[in-house]
Amino acid sequence: MKDMTIKNRFLRSATMENMADTDGFVTNELLKVYYDLALGGTGLIITGACSVEERAKTWHQQTAIWSDQHIESMGKIARIIQDYGDGCKSAVQLHHGGMVGFGYSYGAKDTQYSLKNATEAEIRDVIKAFGKSALRVKKGGFDAVAVHGAHGYLISQFLSPVTNKRTDSWGGNLENRMRFIKEICYSIRENIGDAMPLLWKLNCADFHEGGQEIEAYAEVAKILVAAGVDLIELSGGLKDQIKLRAKLMKKAGAREAYFRDEVKPFRQAVGKSLLAITGGIRSLTVIEELLEEGLDLVGISRPLICEPALPDRLLKTPDKRSAKCTSCNKCLLRIAEQPLKCVEFDEFKKIVERL
Repeated sequence: MKDMTIKNRFLRSATMENMADTDGFVTNELLKVYYDLALGGTGLIITGACSVEERAKTWHQQTAIWSDQHIESMGKIARIIQDYGDGCKSAVQLHHGGMVGFGYSYGAKDTQYSLKNATEAEIRDVIKAFGKSALRVKKGGFDAVAVHGAHGYLISQFLSPVTNKRTDSWGGNLENRMRFIKEICYSIRENIGDAMPLLWKLNCADFHEGGQEIEAYAEVAKILVAAGVDLIELSGGLKDQIKLRAKLMKKAGAREAYFRDEVKPFRQAVGKSLLAITGGIRSLTVIEELLEEGLDLVGISRPLICEPALPDRLLKTPDKRSAKCTSCNKCLLRIAEQPLKCVEFDEFKKIVERL
């Protein structure tokens, strides 16, 4: 991928940590998360959502990159991954929360953002914020820039007809709704240049009444690649994510991957650019099947919360058991107001409960 070589096919799909301080600066507790991930063998680590504007912040202890003061702070994550990751690469996921009530935002703070009422100047300011934040990521020493364009946050809200009710050139038909993402791509490329990889998380479908489906999102993927995106990471859903994940897991069954059927149409859409999916992937057998079906990287999220050394276990030891993560979603229920952790396998909690 341009100037970046990834040592294996494991991608740590961005997971909100809610472990920064209240001003968005990295804490030692957050650094420990990335230390463990780096030691665990993941090929490419994408950090949890990092806010590009102060008012874009969705979680009280969300990491921030909206000012130059945050460069040194976020850079600590890049350095710890470089020092302990044995060639592991890293990216920061740029994020804007947009309107409250969408995404994994249970109990989260209200950004007070109105997509419908945002002025031309306000929209332009957000686009510039993504570009300037991407430059800060580069200055912080990361290998790539990632963008959260899925799960019902602002970029996803611009794309979906469910949430984008504008009647000007930023809304209406698909071409207009895609204008915002194209402008963000151009702004980022203007700031980081052509050589640094740009990664993008994209819904394959909204899974919501009146929402956008696979065909339209495949067209979005084509536009993103043309605008300078090097890797598309597929996920899905616009709202009520925990209920959706439970439903998708049941439907997938032994096939594990929630969005497995979407690999083929999006492989055609992105051409030679890289393609990844995340959601429900737990076993080495399924990972190998997905790679044979056309994926370049496999996104893992929840399993790495309770088992950060999962990649090394599967790749370097005789222990090929599936990830111990049961997709209970208790971690997702916490993250709006509490630090990220695996609740199901919290051994200390069990000890305390027995006292």
